Amino acid sequence: MARCRKFVHMARLLRYRLENLCALTAALCVIAFPLAANARTLIIEGLSEAPLKWMVDRDPRGIDIDIMTEVLNDMGITDYRFQLVDNGRRLLHNAQNGSSDIILTLSQNAERSQYLQYPDEAHLLLDWRFAVRIEDRDRITFSDFSDLARHRVGAAAEYSYTDTFWQSGLDIEIVAKNDLLIPMLLENRFDVVPVNYLSTLYETLRNGQREQIAFIYPPLRRAPYYNVFSKASDYPDKDAFLKRYDQIIREMRNEGRLATIFQVSLGPDGLDWWQSQYQN
Repeated sequence: MARCRKFVHMARLLRYRLENLCALTAALCVIAFPLAANARTLIIEGLSEAPLKWMVDRDPRGIDIDIMTEVLNDMGITDYRFQLVDNGRRLLHNAQNGSSDIILTLSQNAERSQYLQYPDEAHLLLDWRFAVRIEDRDRITFSDFSDLARHRVGAAAEYSYTDTFWQSGLDIEIVAKNDLLIPMLLENRFDVVPVNYLSTLYETLRNGQREQIAFIYPPLRRAPYYNVFSKASDYPDKDAFLKRYDQIIREMRNEGRLATIFQVSLGPDGLDWWQSQYQN
């Protein structure tokens, strides 16, 4: 009889432990795979702007694409599609009406925050920097606008840069198009020009002018950019997605995976760019 009671006790204990184990397993499944239920194709949109994102024979390329692809791989999401649109108005319209789910690389402002859900983590800090000829990199420095008072400064019409730049009192010569600034700098018509650091870096690497120019640090302007969710999107579990997204971006930053993506796209300059963002 005692042996029978002992057997019954052990059976009940085993059943209790199995029930707890099943409950724990179910809970872990919900935490680990919150996006699996009712999932559909995730639509990710952005503007075509190398080196961040562009298409080659319908194959998406670029820094944004590589970062987002790695995030989705870590999440175990395989059903997604990148599509690029031709202008910013259409990009934001699609986000407002829920035609797209995620929009790549946007800055944050109050108006956009009304219809976009931002993560905590910015995946990029994008700079405007002053460019100079390589032989002037030690002669021309920038810590205050007064440092540039003796130099010929060019700028492009209809570019905001910063209010303090336009109000600096510098003798600024304005040109019609932004893509004239680097050629005019190299032709010795300007000494200093403000440029979008990332796009200028990429273009000069492509056209062979990179060794002819230097970028002055610190930046004229720096702003965080985010991959954001449309509030109108009906993609399931957006809150869980963004929470996991933030975690992965932090991991990629701490483990050096972001640095690797930048370096693959931009060579040694990519590593310098990453270090200036996160280590200064």
